[in-house]
Amino acid sequence: MPRLHLTKRNIDAIQFPSNGQVDYFDTELKGLALRVGRDVKTFFVQIDVFDQGAQKHRTVKGKLGRYGEITPEQARREAPKVLQKLREGKSVAPEVIPTLGDLYKRYLKDKPLAASTRQAYSYHVGPKFASWLELPLSKIASTLTPDVVISRYQQIRETSGYGAAQNAFKCLQSVIKYGSILYPQFLAANPVRVISEAKLWAQHRVRDDLLEPEQFPLFWEGLLRFTPVHRDCFLVALYQGWRPNEAQSLRWEDVNLETGIAHIRHETESTKRSYTVPLCSQVLEICRRRLEAREKENPFVFPSDWHTGKRGHVTLRAEKLRQRTGLDLTVHGLRRTFITTGERLRLRREDINLLTGHVDHSVTGRHYTRLTADDLRPILQRIANEMERLMTHEPGMKVIPLNALAARE
Repeated sequence: MPRLHLTKRNIDAIQFPSNGQVDYFDTELKGLALRVGRDVKTFFVQIDVFDQGAQKHRTVKGKLGRYGEITPEQARREAPKVLQKLREGKSVAPEVIPTLGDLYKRYLKDKPLAASTRQAYSYHVGPKFASWLELPLSKIASTLTPDVVISRYQQIRETSGYGAAQNAFKCLQSVIKYGSILYPQFLAANPVRVISEAKLWAQHRVRDDLLEPEQFPLFWEGLLRFTPVHRDCFLVALYQGWRPNEAQSLRWEDVNLETGIAHIRHETESTKRSYTVPLCSQVLEICRRRLEAREKENPFVFPSDWHTGKRGHVTLRAEKLRQRTGLDLTVHGLRRTFITTGERLRLRREDINLLTGHVDHSVTGRHYTRLTADDLRPILQRIANEMERLMTHEPGMKVIPLNALAARE
């Protein structure tokens, strides 16, 4: 067993053997050694310990790391710690450090995310941070430096837009924040914070868009440019005041055409509650029309036009709505229109809240109000009738009954 002062110069001068391996023991630190194989050099420690069971000494070893991955100085500092563990009979197996990808999987497993939120993470995190997901958590701080993070943010912003960049990095920020709780030894700081510190987040503008009375005919004209299933879905979102995803993901199992009631599910979303509401006559007519066109027991009231659709149901897109109506209007603006129409009819805000699934935090709302779907049906019908009137009975506009249009299709 050759002995050698294990310095960088001496280690570099060691030639790889043509076969087998050679162990070089340090002349300065007892127990420190270097094993040289055919193409790799590895630091390790070796010590004789007394085996109480066998009542004799035995030789044990512990790996420190490959030369090139750690320096001789690092090996010299780490060797006494590993030697002490060997003397105490403790394991010196290297710690398995999870990767960012492992943390991401753990995050999805542990967090009670809504299906739509989980889908957003799948859409953003995997495709946009594929190379980062391979990083061990111990290398996150040294690899994801501010310039690297900002560069990737700007790259996504240029190729996919501000919204995509913001959503992707918000998802990543949440994953790493959770990791800082589980693995504080690796994630002392969140590298995504640099986006906030550099003030690169897209400025959030509070939307207040809705349909004003004179815009309803333009909205209806624009709907005629959509496919029937998309048009029906937009109308349901308007007539019921539902959130976009509540309308587009509506399932037949949650609709009772006989009683005229629908159940809106938010079972995995802590910020929203599930609720049951009546259906107005306009929406009942739409649902009957959709039922006649239903194919192969499709679970969705508004199935996707494309067989390759991942969700299985249509998606209501604000950019399409703006393009075809010429109005600065989002899909959520239809919900805002429903609420505003009810207020303009001087209806009770408490009833409008119940129809739209808003939580009433007042004492009366939390402990005393027990209105049923049938109690709310006349209020819903008044709002729906008023919006239908504004769409089809504006002065100077040709009246086109909605059910007549459906019959022609």
